[in-house]
Amino acid sequence: MERATLELAQDLQHQFADRDQLYKDIDAVLFGELPVDIPEAYRKTAIEVRSPIAMHIATTVTAALSVNPMSTVFKPIGFGDVYQTNSTLREHFFEASWKRQEQEARRQLLRLFMWSMAVKGEGVIKTVERQRAAWNQYSDKSKDLEAELNADPELDQHAKDMLYDRSTEDYKLALPYPICSTDVPPETFYYTKNENGFTSVVEIKELPYMQALEKFGTGLNSSGEVIPPKTWSGLDPRAAELARAEWSTTMRGSRAGAEQTIRCVEAWDWQTQVILLSGPGQRNKGNGSLGEATLCRVLRHPYGDPVLKSLKGPYFHSLGITTASRLPEHAGLSILFGFLRLFPLLDSLLTMQGNAAYLTGYPAFKKTTPPGVLPGLPAMPYGTDAREQNTKAQLIEPGKLFPFDVAPIDQPKSGVETDKLIQGIRDMLEWALPSVVQGMVASDQSGYALNQAAYLARLGWDPIVSNAEVALGERIGFESWLIENRISEKVYAWGEIEAKRGKKTIGGQSKAAWLGIGPDDLKGVHRYEVKLAPSTPSNEIIETRAIGEKMQLKLITYEDAVERAGSNPDEVEKSWLLHDLKSSQEIQQELKNAIFQKIATIRSARLEAAGLPQPGAVPPGAGPPPPGMAPPGGAGVPGGTPGAPPLPGPGGMPPNPVPSPGRGLPVAPPPPGGGGPGMPPGGIPGTPVVPGPRAGQMPLPGGG
Repeated sequence: MERATLELAQDLQHQFADRDQLYKDIDAVLFGELPVDIPEAYRKTAIEVRSPIAMHIATTVTAALSVNPMSTVFKPIGFGDVYQTNSTLREHFFEASWKRQEQEARRQLLRLFMWSMAVKGEGVIKTVERQRAAWNQYSDKSKDLEAELNADPELDQHAKDMLYDRSTEDYKLALPYPICSTDVPPETFYYTKNENGFTSVVEIKELPYMQALEKFGTGLNSSGEVIPPKTWSGLDPRAAELARAEWSTTMRGSRAGAEQTIRCVEAWDWQTQVILLSGPGQRNKGNGSLGEATLCRVLRHPYGDPVLKSLKGPYFHSLGITTASRLPEHAGLSILFGFLRLFPLLDSLLTMQGNAAYLTGYPAFKKTTPPGVLPGLPAMPYGTDAREQNTKAQLIEPGKLFPFDVAPIDQPKSGVETDKLIQGIRDMLEWALPSVVQGMVASDQSGYALNQAAYLARLGWDPIVSNAEVALGERIGFESWLIENRISEKVYAWGEIEAKRGKKTIGGQSKAAWLGIGPDDLKGVHRYEVKLAPSTPSNEIIETRAIGEKMQLKLITYEDAVERAGSNPDEVEKSWLLHDLKSSQEIQQELKNAIFQKIATIRSARLEAAGLPQPGAVPPGAGPPPPGMAPPGGAGVPGGTPGAPPLPGPGGMPPNPVPSPGRGLPVAPPPPGGGGPGMPPGGIPGTPVVPGPRAGQMPLPGGG
């Protein structure tokens, strides 16, 4: 296993040698490591000038491609609200899980991935499960909790299940995410693939020696060779401590450039993972370029497809600007590939200009007449009789008067052709990053022309975006497969429930909470898409108008239109239904009634606290008002405001209207002591009884 893995790694390193050299050249250009050729006679005065255009292009394009967070799209597997809700849950959860993985990694993984694709021509993301490391205490605590609940005789089985589920879920919220992702430098990534995908993947990387030895449980001997884990674990503890104390001495005594690192070869095929470590004493042994190595780990993994014999994880590889070439150095190109030779040439030309400016800025002077000759007298040309050899060189000081004639020497200039060549190089470099993308535009250009120019300039980045979307979608599908088949537990991530991409809900607050997803939500379907949005507001406006016109012509469904606009159909539909319901007159009237009732309750409480009578209450000592009569105050409003509408009575019904004068009184008073036929004694119940005239008085009008 050790020999076969090392031979595979050496063979891949030989096949990818040109690609590795290309990546070294790109790094040298970006970080200004290429030397500038300067003639020996000008090394003292020449100023090395290096253009920052290469780094500016790389950072600007990377920022444009990763300025907006990626969005996840999952097509519902059925028709109905249940499937649409499941689709929305998946989208929000995996967007939140990616943010959590970036936070726990302390790295902007998406930006680093897009940097590698734009600058190097390929990018790699590695996603692995870490349930044993992140949840190492979860199983022990869950078993202890289960034993504690079973020992409690006061709880029935249902209560025990509820307490167990709640306690374990709360404990998982405090644990790290059981899946982690990281970016892999493309210069350390080697692979073999066929039409079904990767058949083998090899990482050849340098790790800090302390980290590598502790991670894989190995050590170093006095020769700088890595000791296998089995041998190391069987050593006497005192010898182990002694050997560990000598690690730093052994590493410092190794060859230059590898003092603090150990080479790690990590190889994967469709069923096995192999780890090899090479210490400083093993690098120069053997016949291959990698020397010798020690086998440290062999693990069987479930990330392979047993039918196709290919890997479906944990590496997700994407090319930059794709070509039809099968060569690793030409299959995926960066945006700097065609301009790599121009950056060193531009540095050389700028250095020439800097040297010419230095020489002409500090000119040298010469004497035009020999010393001792009076002005105006003829003299032999200075230098013909070798008298200048005995003269002492004098310093030129500004403002000083010299007794003889001096003049500056006209130094050679860089010439007009240098300026033309520099301008031509700048024009060619602008193809990589046009000025309109950088925000430098002319004042006479229209907005439409600027938008079209920016759109055409970004067309060159479209292959990078498309390839990145495919790789990131496969990564999310692999993460979903890990949750269902490897973790087999519900996992959580903090994210949005109703609002998407940080937008607010109608209530004005973002509904952020712990999102959970488990095997019951996934059910074996792991098809996801990822959308990157390197767009500008003007492009979004144009896209929105196009969607609206297609909706008017009925060329697109409502669900597709909402998804193209970047939202979820069920969330948008639910929000607008709620908005229309709140805006209806019936709901508005109910809200007003509820508000009025609340105001009346508050007013009644305040009056009661102040000791004032309630509206419509009978003052102390006074009888109840006659039936049909309004309470004191006229219209039932405190203070008796005439003409004001009465307050609602019990049950929401208005009270009896205020009677007009005389309303409710009988036309003729009933006879004293009794009523008419069928009337009880004393008259009509509830009506005032008018007494008859006393003896000797005139009868009342209308009666006897």
